[in-house]
Amino acid sequence: MRERIGTNEATFLIVAALIEVGTLKGARNIVEKVGVDTWLVSPLETIFSLGAIYLLTGLVMKFPDLDLVGFSRRLVGKWLTWLLGLIVLVYWVGLTAEVGRVTTDTIKSSLLSHTPDAVVLSSYLLVAAYLAGKGLEPLARASIIIVIFTLPITLLLFALVIPRIHLDNFLPILPHGPWPVIKLALWRISNAEEMSLFLILVPFLKEPRQAWRAASYGFLTVMAVVITIITTCQGVLGVDQLKYTLIPGLTVTQLAEFAGAFIERISLIFISVWIILVFPTASALLWASSYLLGRLLNLKDYKMLAFYQLPVVYYLAWRPGNPFEVKRFFFFLQPLGLVVLVGIPSLLYLVALFRCRAR
Repeated sequence: MRERIGTNEATFLIVAALIEVGTLKGARNIVEKVGVDTWLVSPLETIFSLGAIYLLTGLVMKFPDLDLVGFSRRLVGKWLTWLLGLIVLVYWVGLTAEVGRVTTDTIKSSLLSHTPDAVVLSSYLLVAAYLAGKGLEPLARASIIIVIFTLPITLLLFALVIPRIHLDNFLPILPHGPWPVIKLALWRISNAEEMSLFLILVPFLKEPRQAWRAASYGFLTVMAVVITIITTCQGVLGVDQLKYTLIPGLTVTQLAEFAGAFIERISLIFISVWIILVFPTASALLWASSYLLGRLLNLKDYKMLAFYQLPVVYYLAWRPGNPFEVKRFFFFLQPLGLVVLVGIPSLLYLVALFRCRAR
């Protein structure tokens, strides 16, 4: 019998899956492209991404009892389904490797500087695979507990440094015009990576017609966190310092120690909480790729595939020589994300419309 989760559980799962360590570095990546207009990108990105999510959920809700493999076979045939499935599978495996590597680098730089990289990475992946192997229902329940416990603490720590924000760090507004901001916001649609889980998630929902609600509520919650972090980082650090800060989110929370001096090393508490929060990201991706691979191979029991993927994930995560090469090595994930989130849903949606009209 197929596992089932409620709409609220799906929302929490998406929140937990979308938030990752890379969120703490987002401000630095944006400031390199648009400078002082960094704070404008994420609100615009939210609007554009909601359009892509609406398209994706609109497609999958047309086939509430089918996943990507099921409705793709109906629309474009067996062989093209294999091609589309492999594209999504490569994307999810690549994302898992990137998340694992970025998380490992963050843990190494902030908590376990003397622990070998291989030990940190393998431990992280094994725990993530263990949770993925338990199935979707335990993963969704774990996501609820983790989000409720960690998200308020995260927002509280950033709230503590709001008095340190300098409004001058947001000026001048649009010195190079709106186009660089618009272009980057469109490109960053692919940052909603884990929304692609809805390509297979809808048949597991108790109320499949509520997929748009679960997706949009989860995404808006995450973007509220992202906008808070990015705006705070720019307001506190300023553009010039932001460009040369490896993990701006961690650097900013270190300043909260002055506001909460009764607790030493608040930043370490923060990063520890954040690491717990990003475990469901790798777990959700491992579960999704295991399920998709199982469907492509017509396997009834797919859960153990989460462990069988680990050598490939580990190899990809290990390939970049140092933290500064990670972004360059995983460059393919950005355009591939647009293909998975926008290209494939658009193609299948158009085919579905034409077939409906033909009938």
